[in-house]
Amino acid sequence: MVKRITMLLVLVGFCQSAFAAAPADLAELYCLIRSSGTSLNCQWVNKDDDRVVMKPDDVGTFIDQASVIGYITVKSKAGYERIFEIDAKSERFANLKSFRKTASSSEISRYKNDLFMEIEKKVIKLSDELDSAAASTDLVKYDSSIAYDKYRRETRAVRNELEGYRKNRETVCTATPAFEQVSKVNSALQKSLSGILYALQTPGTCMDDFKVFKDKDGTVDLRQLNGIPDRFVEKCKKAK
Repeated sequence: MVKRITMLLVLVGFCQSAFAAAPADLAELYCLIRSSGTSLNCQWVNKDDDRVVMKPDDVGTFIDQASVIGYITVKSKAGYERIFEIDAKSERFANLKSFRKTASSSEISRYKNDLFMEIEKKVIKLSDELDSAAASTDLVKYDSSIAYDKYRRETRAVRNELEGYRKNRETVCTATPAFEQVSKVNSALQKSLSGILYALQTPGTCMDDFKVFKDKDGTVDLRQLNGIPDRFVEKCKKAK
């Protein structure tokens, strides 16, 4: 029951997001430790969980975004996937803010590259240490990545269902009784307005001098119709 309610809330938010502006992207990377063991091979992770290769020129962008909030998922040498949050309140990030005020563009770029290299070293070192700790356990295991794997298994059905909704977004977000009712009302209103416009443009009527202008795409600014009531009373009185 809880999962169904959660799925409903996700779906409502999903349909609302289809017609709203997307929020700023979260800085999130998925990285493998290179065979050298000293650096990372990373990909960007977007809001749809798609992954795009991170290029060297992207380092500055990641550091800028991570100065607000950022995450790195690292697949360790032992095959564990662990999520590390970037500490945007650390001394190095604080120094970057003050460094921007006086340094040149090239100096700032070099600072960001050095900062990313430090982050690489930190997460690789932590990953290796956690691998060692995991290897020393017996009978039971404890590791932060296990909770992550458990969460993914528990939410697999929900994520698969959501992916189905994502692929059929237009159908999902419009195939509702409320949307269909609004569509019917709009369709009827459109027909009524078309009839009014046609009548106004018929030569020989008392309103044939009331001009209605169409835009290039054929749409009509309905504010032009605001003067119809007064014009009708003025022009269409019966002759005594």
